Amino acid sequence: MDFSALQSRPSTTTYFPLHRTQLHPRMHSFSSPHPPQQQSTKSQKTHKILALLATLLTIPFLFYLFSTARKIHHSSKFSNPNTRFFSVVIDSGRGGCRVRVYQLLGEGNLGFSNGQLPLVTGSMKARPGLGGFVEDPDNAGGLIEGLVEFAKRRVPRREWGNAGVQLMVSGEEMAGLEGELKERILEVCRKVLRGSGFVFKDEWAHVIEEEERGVYSWVAVNYVHGTMGSEPHKTTGVVELGRNSLQITFASREATQVQSSRRIKLAGATYNLQAQSLPNFGQDTVWESLHEQHSSRNMGSSLIYRDGFVVNPCIPKGYDMSYNISDQQLVLSHGAGNFAACRLEVLAMLKSKQEKCLRLPCNIVSPFFTELQSQPISQNNLFYASECHIY
Repeated sequence: MDFSALQSRPSTTTYFPLHRTQLHPRMHSFSSPHPPQQQSTKSQKTHKILALLATLLTIPFLFYLFSTARKIHHSSKFSNPNTRFFSVVIDSGRGGCRVRVYQLLGEGNLGFSNGQLPLVTGSMKARPGLGGFVEDPDNAGGLIEGLVEFAKRRVPRREWGNAGVQLMVSGEEMAGLEGELKERILEVCRKVLRGSGFVFKDEWAHVIEEEERGVYSWVAVNYVHGTMGSEPHKTTGVVELGRNSLQITFASREATQVQSSRRIKLAGATYNLQAQSLPNFGQDTVWESLHEQHSSRNMGSSLIYRDGFVVNPCIPKGYDMSYNISDQQLVLSHGAGNFAACRLEVLAMLKSKQEKCLRLPCNIVSPFFTELQSQPISQNNLFYASECHIY
């Protein structure tokens, strides 16, 4: 057989590569439908697109995580329970001027957390009170400056910008002063407090009127009695005998359209407080009235003159008190400690006041307090006190 006839000859036809199905499986690795360089370029483009998409999706996700973490960090639920906040209160009364530094647990927490009041971390008293600067109001600023410097030593410097300072002046201390003089003294104090470094607003320095004083007394008494946060009818009303006036404060079940009513929120409860001040029925005023009775000798049988001495049933046994009944005569009063006789003397004094009444009604207790909205008020829930506020 002639094998030369089987030799390949050049073909003029176009060459067609074999399809993958026409190749043996072992030959697949040697066959590629695309050139290697073209395949590599396409793979690089795919990787770049995937990386870009991953970046675009990652940035918003990281921003979301950061925002969420920041909210959780500043949330009160996750705040540090040991974080301390401070408040400074300056109060002025007849007995002097005192500054108190309070430590609070949790920002904006004004106390009554778990039944606890803010902790007093520092207190200092100075004399006289602001009422002693009537002749020289400009020097009142020096008194406040000294109290502020004390507070700065008790409050960490980094907390000065977060600690508020208030000035409360007793209305009894400013009684009888003209409004212009009161405002001048307050403005001198405000000037000092503005530059103290603490947080301060002008309205935070003011004179406490008697009704407001009664509200503070009500809060103090109910906190001590453990009735803060209870229903209004379970709280304790307060009858406070001040220096010049008598304050009566209690919580009613419903709000009233009375000028003396106050609405407060404390310990998770809302209270509608009824507060009224009765001037000229304070303990100092009553003593002066009793002395007037002595000087006029319009006295009951319980007061007996004996050689310039008088037995006074309203003074405890063992105590003596001297006072002038005239420019020439000094009377020494011996204490008898007789409650029944003292009660008669006080009733006689109150009767004489009622006879001199120039503006009705002159009742010691207004009918408003004996019956409110047709609901009788029980006197069993009244707490009687003399000077709940000590300066």
